[in-house]
Amino acid sequence: MGIFSRISDIISANLNDMIENIEDPEKMLRQAVREMETTIDRARESTARTMAGQKMVKSELQKNRRQAKLWAERAQNAVADANDELARKAISRRQEHEKLIVALEDEIAEADATVQRLRRQLSAMQAKLAEAKRRLTTLSARKRVADLRSKVNKVSETTSHKSNAFAKFDRMREKVEMAEAKADAIRELSSESGPNPDLTLETEKQATSAEVEAELAELKKKVKSE
Repeated sequence: MGIFSRISDIISANLNDMIENIEDPEKMLRQAVREMETTIDRARESTARTMAGQKMVKSELQKNRRQAKLWAERAQNAVADANDELARKAISRRQEHEKLIVALEDEIAEADATVQRLRRQLSAMQAKLAEAKRRLTTLSARKRVADLRSKVNKVSETTSHKSNAFAKFDRMREKVEMAEAKADAIRELSSESGPNPDLTLETEKQATSAEVEAELAELKKKVKSE
């Protein structure tokens, strides 16, 4: 069932009330605009037919007025010619046209009122259609802005997530680099702390043994020389 069932429904429609509690007001307004346009097209066609009929009635009225005048003149001429029979016929024809004139004038007056009413209704519907189109344009623009804002928020969330991931990676990289630098520092400090104690002791032992052997050799030479 359509939103509008009568022309008066369109004219009296309160668009604010119609879209206030609607889940998709843009869709509803688009449907309303389509129905308004269809109804206006039909009303315009009906008005045009009424106006065309009105013109035909007015044309018929003019014809009967001319005929009434013509038979009135013939009646006068017949009276002037003392032709009563012809005068009676002329008067009768004039009276017939005058009766048609009265009926046509009433019909035209009614048609005029109908045309004026249809014109007012058509104008009111066109104004309501213009209002609906403006409201639809506003809603469509607001919906596009909302959609764009939603997309921007999603992009921001994605960017934020990526930024967090990159930040975590940077922190891990810094920790690895710190560990590597610390290891290098320890090696450097170790190399600067002097020779290995075990190696030093062994060297000292070797030096003492050599001295002993040298002194022993000197003693042997001295004993032989004596």
